Amino acid sequence: MAKYKMCSGLAMMPEHDMKLLKDMSKKGWHLVGMKGLLYRFEKGDPCDYDYALNMELTIDKDMLSYYEASGWHPVVIGPGYQIFRAKEGTVPIFSDKASEEEVLLRNQKQSGKWASVFGILLAAWLIIMRMIDLGFIESIVLIAISTCFVFTFLPYLGFSRSLRKLRKNIS
Repeated sequence: MAKYKMCSGLAMMPEHDMKLLKDMSKKGWHLVGMKGLLYRFEKGDPCDYDYALNMELTIDKDMLSYYEASGWHPVVIGPGYQIFRAKEGTVPIFSDKASEEEVLLRNQKQSGKWASVFGILLAAWLIIMRMIDLGFIESIVLIAISTCFVFTFLPYLGFSRSLRKLRKNIS
C-alpha cells in the first residue's frame, strides 16, 4: 500500500519537506521514491529518521559510499537533488557551513542562469506576440516558456533564500 504527498519545492523550502518526511516516518510511512512532484511513501514500522537534502548536480559512487559510511542512506536520487535518510542524531551531511554554502551557491548560479535565459525568451516572445498574431501556436509557446521560467526562477529564489539564511547563521 502506498501513500502520496505533494512536495513543497525542494529548492524553496527544504527544511519544511525534510520535517514532513521525518513526521511521516514517525507515523510509519517511509519515503521510497518520488513521482514528479509527489513523494511516495510505503507503510512500515514507525521510526525516528532524520532526512537530509543534498543538491549536487551529479553524484558518483564514491560520494554515495562516503554518505553511507557516515550513516546516510540514499532514498531518492534525482537530477540535481538527493534525499538521504539516517537514524535520528546522525552527524548532519553538511557538518561545515562552507561546503553547504558552496553547493547552494553553485545551484543558485545554475538556476539563475537558466531563469535569465527563459526570462529573456519570455520577454522577447511577449514582444513578438504584440507584433504578429500566430493564434493557437502563440498560446502554446507562451505557456511553455512561462513554465520553464517559473521552474527555474523559483529554485533560484529558494537557493538565494537558503544562502541568506545560512550566511546569517554563520555571522
